[in-house]
Amino acid sequence: MKNSHPRAPRGEIQGWSDGATRRNTGFLRSIRERDLHGHGYACTLTLRDCPPTPDAWHAIRTAWEKRMRRSGMIRLHWVTEWQRRGVPHLHVAIWFPTADPSAVAWHWMQLAQVYGALHHCQHVTPIHGPVGWFQYVSKHASRGFKHYQRTSTNIPEVWQSKTGRIWGKSGHWPIDPHHRVSLDASGFFALRRIVRNWRHADARSSGEPRRILAARRMLKAKERKVSELRGVSEWISREDQMAILYHLVAMGHEVRAA
Repeated sequence: MKNSHPRAPRGEIQGWSDGATRRNTGFLRSIRERDLHGHGYACTLTLRDCPPTPDAWHAIRTAWEKRMRRSGMIRLHWVTEWQRRGVPHLHVAIWFPTADPSAVAWHWMQLAQVYGALHHCQHVTPIHGPVGWFQYVSKHASRGFKHYQRTSTNIPEVWQSKTGRIWGKSGHWPIDPHHRVSLDASGFFALRRIVRNWRHADARSSGEPRRILAARRMLKAKERKVSELRGVSEWISREDQMAILYHLVAMGHEVRAA
């Protein structure tokens, strides 16, 4: 069908939303972690003072990204979040061909020194293979738009009407295509129980009380009808996904490609 009606102009981005969080999480979970070649680093880049406008923040971030490209950057993922005092900062995952992270913080301080960017306030740590990537994903894919670093209450007043983009990516990212699977009703409930048990065991191995509590409550809701329909929202490696689906088939459930 022809769809030629005039498009409405896109509104200004006003911080994190449910949709932005979902798109960012979907991208992070689609990465084929075994193909992340090069030397990766997880970075937190901070300021002492808040830029007067979101355009000033955007100028610093884009200038820093250009410098990273000239330094040989392979790939980059970034998110903007805010501290309780209303000052933005960047969380970054970045890869280079060689192991030399010194340029990351140095170029940031060169560009952001007018806003009090200090060396000891910048944090750059190596991402060691898939494990390091999973740690990065678990941190930034678990935060919703109501998280204190993403909530609108911490955004400066002069930024409220427009924050600009709050996450982005560039460079070469190995991505797995999305696959849809259809289950019968009993298979759906069996899948939920398997994932809950898997998530609980994984949380217990980490020793983090909050993760353990969240795993136990992942299928619970105030209303029983909602609890019965609550789906699975958890990052699971492709290998584990296939193992779970094969197990469901062995249990006699119907699993079909949707």
